[in-house]
Amino acid sequence: MSAVPAGAAVGMPHPFRMPSGTSLRFALLILSMSTAMATTLGGLVGMAAYLGLGGDIGGITETMTCAAANLPGAATDPGKFARICPQPNLGDQTALGLAALGALWLAVGIVYWLLPAYRIRRRRLRPLPTTGLADVRRTLDEMVAVAGLRCRVRFVVDWRDRAPSGLAFGRVGRRHVMLSTGLLQLHRQDPEAFRAIVLHELAHLRNRDVDIAFLTIICYRLFVVAVAIPIAVTAPYALLVAWLLLPSSLLFQLQFTLAMCALAATVALTSTAVLRSRELYADARVAVWTGGAPSLRRLLAAQCDRERTDRRRSPFLRPHPPAAKRLAALSDPRLLFAFGPREAFGLALTCSLVYQQMSQWAEEAARLTDQGSPLSAVVPSVVLGGGVAMGIWHAVLAARLSRGRWEAAHRTGLATAAGLIVGTFGDKMHGTALALGVADALPIQLSWWLILGAVGYGFVRWNAATARVWAPVVLASRRPLLLVVGGCAVGVALLSICLGHAYAAGAPGFQLVPLPHPLNLLPTPLDYLGFVFSTAFVLTPPQWVITLAVVAAGFPLAARLGVRLSGRRRAGASTAGPERFLLQAVSAEDSAALLAPPQLRPLKALVQGAVFGAAAGLGLWLWHLFCALVFPGPIERVGAVFSFYQIALATLLQLAVGFVVAWRHARGELRALHGILGVLGAGLLLPLAAITARNHFACVRWGTGHAACRVAPDVAFAVSATPTVTAWAAALALLFIPAWTACRDSRLRRPVIVRLVTSEAGR
Repeated sequence: MSAVPAGAAVGMPHPFRMPSGTSLRFALLILSMSTAMATTLGGLVGMAAYLGLGGDIGGITETMTCAAANLPGAATDPGKFARICPQPNLGDQTALGLAALGALWLAVGIVYWLLPAYRIRRRRLRPLPTTGLADVRRTLDEMVAVAGLRCRVRFVVDWRDRAPSGLAFGRVGRRHVMLSTGLLQLHRQDPEAFRAIVLHELAHLRNRDVDIAFLTIICYRLFVVAVAIPIAVTAPYALLVAWLLLPSSLLFQLQFTLAMCALAATVALTSTAVLRSRELYADARVAVWTGGAPSLRRLLAAQCDRERTDRRRSPFLRPHPPAAKRLAALSDPRLLFAFGPREAFGLALTCSLVYQQMSQWAEEAARLTDQGSPLSAVVPSVVLGGGVAMGIWHAVLAARLSRGRWEAAHRTGLATAAGLIVGTFGDKMHGTALALGVADALPIQLSWWLILGAVGYGFVRWNAATARVWAPVVLASRRPLLLVVGGCAVGVALLSICLGHAYAAGAPGFQLVPLPHPLNLLPTPLDYLGFVFSTAFVLTPPQWVITLAVVAAGFPLAARLGVRLSGRRRAGASTAGPERFLLQAVSAEDSAALLAPPQLRPLKALVQGAVFGAAAGLGLWLWHLFCALVFPGPIERVGAVFSFYQIALATLLQLAVGFVVAWRHARGELRALHGILGVLGAGLLLPLAAITARNHFACVRWGTGHAACRVAPDVAFAVSATPTVTAWAAALALLFIPAWTACRDSRLRRPVIVRLVTSEAGR
């Protein structure tokens, strides 16, 4: 948690005024489970069907060997390729995968429906007696009334359990709360502790997370049996077959195994995270009911002493959070709104694993022919962007209520980028190209991973900045969820455009397209990046590029207008405001501070960028003049290799201006956004100065008769090249300036945290 500045209003967010973190993690679990089942079981069922129809491994090996030998010559004629290399009939992979997925989820539903009755029978639970325990029954009825449950609760007793424990379980229509013998005895010994434990179990019913817990446990165990064990058994055999029969596919098998291991780790960690999250929210519900849960705090404090000696299991693998974490969450509800790298990595990994399949379904449904169309990436973008964006808004709004910042933006962006990259290891298209020997070279592959990672990182940072500037509007709105969904929808639209171009650039053989001059003078990774940028932004119609830039930059900047409009509406309805999102009442000054607009100065950043850009352009002119008159060596050598070196120089200078503007706004909010605006402001004059400086140097050095000399500046070329230079600089700024500000914040924050910890220890 970030340190709250002195004098700032500290508001504790209400745990149940925003979407629950348990629901977000449960959605990730279902998504990762479905991805693992569809990816693994579809291939296993297809291979079993092929072998059952009389096929063998030799047929697949012969086909892959034939394809590796004839693919370059027959790649443009699919009919000729099919005649030369007959393809093995592996069945309809999509239909088989969906059928296996449907069968498994049907099994999950059946187990969920029968599990409560099985648990009652196995543990020999009996209904709570109606006679002899009148005081217990009276206390239970009072607590059910406090909980405000709309469903009927059946209390059952485990007469064999001597420890004071309880358990809420059941299915839709039949809810049970188990009371142990030790818990019934605790009613006479410590009535307040008895109430705390039973209220905690009733809170699970009120939070409607009993079904989530049962489905989580069932999914995890089914994943171990149906996916993890088959992968562990077949992976060594697949690696051995690849090594003996087709060595070129060994690297693909290694990559696929790595992706499946990452997916298995995601499922395991997410399932335990769901179970831990529901416990924290149940404690928070008890605290809301009882005004701080003093009895529960006493029980948790006693449990902390017992847990200090239990180090046998990692905290990330425990289904219950440590007692210390539960105590901390009772005191600080901000811990309930955490969204970090693990969740983002899991979402990005599952999205990348099934991207090609989902985009193919979207293309077939919409009858699309353009592989890089944004419409083909809509479904994967909704899956990835919707989950990540909702988690980011969730965490940023909670941080805003405490007048702090969401500190995990940088790490979450890196985790999203890593998830997208690791997910490509299990992609069938790239795996097939790798096995056939027609995959892209390693520099091209690294360049593509860089593009894909930049998309994931930029998406997280954009959502974090947008949520932060729109937070006052959301807190003052009567329908805050509608604004949050709208912000997530804008992010999903931008992500679909970027992912559509990024994944199209990763198709095997993409770099084989001849590059225009002067891009073909650059090294291979650079000309690949240049061609990808050209196809995405230069060859795209200008109006679409302008619309994309306006939406990406204009939506965060429109927050000030939204704050003003919400302030006018709130003047007529004083009940609307951040008070409903807080646990305790705050003063009018603190409420006004929470609704204050963010400190954005876009015009100042643009003007500063233009001024610093003009100064850099003047310096560039003076440098060329010095080279022309005194020391011409560097410019002559660079100009002999790169004819348009001034374009690259102008791009780097624009990026430097952006860093200077961001540094000058270090004390304001969203200095990364100011730095990007400074880059755009520098693009007004700096590219023109860089291009004309080259002409001036040629005239001074070689005379007006030289071919490179332009007595009158080539304004047409400068005007046509300025948008390209500015676009390149803005793209680099979107990647580097947010990363620089995040690293700078972490360095500046560490001494403050150390001083706070030292002072607390001394106290």
